Amino acid sequence: MLNTICMFCKKKFTINHTDKQYNKIKKNPESFYVCKNCNQSMQKEAQSNTGLNPDDIDKYDKFFR
Repeated sequence: MLNTICMFCKKKFTINHTDKQYNKIKKNPESFYVCKNCNQSMQKEAQSNTGLNPDDIDKYDKFFR
């Protein structure tokens, strides 16, 4: 378990090995963490601003999420 702070909302989080950013934070505790809520919010905003959907760009990427 690692304690970290979201770069955007500044809330504290405890993450474990199931979080996609766990290894990044473990290797470099100074690296930035983005919580799931902020990540989804940014993705939705980017999609609405650009009109692009990630599934339209790379059809196989959805298998890795």
